[in-house]
Amino acid sequence: MAVKTVAPYGKWTSPLTAEAVTAGSRSLSSPRADPVSARGFFLESRANGTQGIVEVLPSGGTRHVLPESSSASTIVYEYGGLPYAVVPAGKKDQALRIIFSDARDKSVNLLDVDSGRVTSLLRSTTLRYADFDVHPRVSDGTETAWVLAVEEDHEKPKPADVRNYVVAINIETAEVKRLASTADFYSYPRFSPDGKKVVWKQWDHPQMPFTETRLHWADWKESGAVDNVEFVAGGDGECVTEPRWSPDGTLFFCGEKSNFRQLFRRKLDESEATLVELDGLEEYEFGDSSFMLGCQGYVFLTETSLIAAPVKFGSYDIFHIDLTTSTWTKLDTPLKDMRFDNLARLSSTSFLAVGAGYTAPEAVYSITVTSTGAEVKLVCSCTDTDYPPSLFSTPVPINFPSRKGNPPRNVHGFFWPPHNPSFSAPEGTLPPLLITTHGGPTAHSRPGLKMMDQYFLTRGYAVFAINYTGSSGHGRDYREALYGRWGIADTDDAGDAAEFLARTGRVDGRRVGIVGGSAGGYNVLQSLVHYSDAFAGGVCYCGVSDVRALDVETHKMESRYMDMLMGFDDETPQDVRQAVLKERSPLFRAEEIRASLLLIHGDADTIVPIQQSWDVKERIDKRGGDVQMIVLEGEGHMFKRAESWQTIVEQGEKWWQKTLLRKLD
Repeated sequence: MAVKTVAPYGKWTSPLTAEAVTAGSRSLSSPRADPVSARGFFLESRANGTQGIVEVLPSGGTRHVLPESSSASTIVYEYGGLPYAVVPAGKKDQALRIIFSDARDKSVNLLDVDSGRVTSLLRSTTLRYADFDVHPRVSDGTETAWVLAVEEDHEKPKPADVRNYVVAINIETAEVKRLASTADFYSYPRFSPDGKKVVWKQWDHPQMPFTETRLHWADWKESGAVDNVEFVAGGDGECVTEPRWSPDGTLFFCGEKSNFRQLFRRKLDESEATLVELDGLEEYEFGDSSFMLGCQGYVFLTETSLIAAPVKFGSYDIFHIDLTTSTWTKLDTPLKDMRFDNLARLSSTSFLAVGAGYTAPEAVYSITVTSTGAEVKLVCSCTDTDYPPSLFSTPVPINFPSRKGNPPRNVHGFFWPPHNPSFSAPEGTLPPLLITTHGGPTAHSRPGLKMMDQYFLTRGYAVFAINYTGSSGHGRDYREALYGRWGIADTDDAGDAAEFLARTGRVDGRRVGIVGGSAGGYNVLQSLVHYSDAFAGGVCYCGVSDVRALDVETHKMESRYMDMLMGFDDETPQDVRQAVLKERSPLFRAEEIRASLLLIHGDADTIVPIQQSWDVKERIDKRGGDVQMIVLEGEGHMFKRAESWQTIVEQGEKWWQKTLLRKLD
């Protein structure tokens, strides 16, 4: 056994460089496959912020099929989501194609997969498209050429004037027909297997995609229209999401009739949906209901079986479910982090999956279900360098009671102790801690390997990813406990986490930092204001500081989000509203921040304008506090370029060295 070098926590030498964990690490998502040929594809981010399409080859390798000049991307609802769909060959003389949107010029294009030729189908200065679904008869040689999509119209750019639709796009003529137009928002437009029905999800202000939503289905007409629209499920305070047709024409979806979102199904001749009872999985949450469009958290292998990747208290598992017996098998895979769009069917026994494990970085896998479990093959990793699993720290799920307990609750999260096979710390010392806070705020942190966190873990820092009150993936009650208490309950949780981890001897309570972006950045600022004694430093990127400004400046999707988070309704007097918004805005108490604060913001951020960070800096500067601002030119909300994330890592390390590793009295 090699002798370890003894060095203080935070001073360990690591083989992980800032470039390796950012420029050398890519985002992988949205696997899809041609239902005829079973050729599989997925999205891969590029260092310049664009996104390519990659094919999975039969040999097990990959091939980039989208030219560098194009990007498969969308900014519908600002957050985007699914930007492409596979168009089967159909006619014998027609090549396999992919329809995709490109957010840079707001175009819809067709890619000839084998030649790499891209042709423009639609281009507009005001229209955006996403969440495509191809009519099934495109693949049987008929003349049908329709593709469903969500359309967003910004002809009138004010959030209240932006309009959304379910549309059908004719990929031969470029004709666009609007099918549904009465709701504020739409997602998941999907054809039935025989092409005779269309289903979609919709909701209206002030609801969000994870609160009260509804499913409708309708008859499809070959002329590019729908008829006989009927309500299917949802409403009355229930969230429904991810509608998906089984091969026999049964509609499945995920619904929240209980605390945890479960699978339901409804046949066309039935009057209501029924629960798919899966004993032992009652505390798992099925399906995605976030801001992202077009996610696939479950897929059908056959008429009687499906693959699902639900979440339980922030951690994911993959199940093979027999629908005839309502029994399931948990597949032995390395994947524990599979949020958003992560599954695609290849055959009756195989599928693609995207995710990360405890010591395995995000990757694309080809998985085959066997009589004894699963055969797992790595297709493509997000990293350029193959690091040994022994290098990485592994997470421990932790929950602890909230000290303020209003409402009574346990707070959840994942704790990674510092780890480096070549180093140990002096006996009797404790590590500095970085508390990472997710955005949303109704998102959640997961336990999968994150290379940027491991950058710090291998240098001797501990990391706690907090799933504060309001986080999804922990049941509806936990998520809704934040409603009306944003900036209070989640802030208390961060302060409690710092105290709990120090009190239980895991970390040095004098060396605690907090880092997060967007709503996570808001948590950073609120925590530094209200728990000044708990934190020695903070790093906030694209963070919300003035919720009053966010209330009036944000985009359509979130323009009523503040009502829910702050507990407002249509009867709330304007003076009360403004008083609460100001009281919950850390900007107006920024001078009380005593910890050193690093602010990082993109100057093209349309969700949280950069002025919010400048205003915080000005108030701290006037007090003579320690604050620094870094502007990332051309970056919007939640950065896309690898060089921007490299800046966050490098500047973050300098900040923690200054604030957490300083000599203490």
